[in-house]
Amino acid sequence: MAPRNVSERSLIALPDVLVSPWEQRIRRAEELTAQYPYAAEPLRFYQELVRFQEGMQESLRATLTDLGRPQNGDVFPLRALLREEHRDLLLPRFPEFLDHVRRTGSPALADAAAALRSVPEDRWEALLEAYWFQDTGGESADSEVMAIDFFPKAFLQPYASLLAGGLRGDGEEAEIDWKVAEGIAACPMCGARAQVSVLRPEGHGSSRSLVCSLCATEWRFKRVRCVACGEEEFERLVFLTTEEFRHVRINACDTCHTYFKEVDLVKELAAVPVVDEIATMPLDVVAVERGYRKLELNLIGM
Repeated sequence: MAPRNVSERSLIALPDVLVSPWEQRIRRAEELTAQYPYAAEPLRFYQELVRFQEGMQESLRATLTDLGRPQNGDVFPLRALLREEHRDLLLPRFPEFLDHVRRTGSPALADAAAALRSVPEDRWEALLEAYWFQDTGGESADSEVMAIDFFPKAFLQPYASLLAGGLRGDGEEAEIDWKVAEGIAACPMCGARAQVSVLRPEGHGSSRSLVCSLCATEWRFKRVRCVACGEEEFERLVFLTTEEFRHVRINACDTCHTYFKEVDLVKELAAVPVVDEIATMPLDVVAVERGYRKLELNLIGM
């Protein structure tokens, strides 16, 4: 069922103060770089990327003052907010982003950035728009699409999370019917796939939520359910853990052969889910060796 998205009274405007997660992510990546030497290189790239994203979002915040209003009945309200004037602000920043990736990324990403730098601007616009509307094809991520999807995903995240923060407001009023949103695998804000599952302390136990891979919106999800296909039969669900990463586990499904990571904040309150998801690369290796495919690749391609 599609979420009933935006309340009639909701005014879509940027909040005066946006609580940014960027610095928190950078600090956690620095901690995990020291803790997991094998992950040092990808985590250093991630830190440089997040610094670029933080600067881009601050620049957009200073410019975007009128976000407009999604129409009643919009399935994913964030999609409706991409307007012509927003495109005009985003596109001139794309070459700078490509140059940044060329300087800081892996050889494969640097080569892909150089190739994109040489194509006409209308190709950039088509790439960004296709990703924004999730018209990229394919039901599951793999390494072949990573080099294509990485660029619009990483570039649009600051913009998407800025808009999502405006839509969510200050928390005093529910802008989304979260009871309807609960249980759907696509982000109720933008329609993108979830990046990671999170267990948060609640009462005498914990609650499960999903974090969007594009706009960082978080919404509740059933504890025992496959994010990819909705399988709920316990015997078809596989949970893989290791002693090294006690607060992160693999949730896999023998029905659709997809896997997903889950970060348990009950066991590690200092964790930042999107960062710990990246740093625990050995878990990805275990899952792939067992024949599972990841639902959504992260920003380092795993």
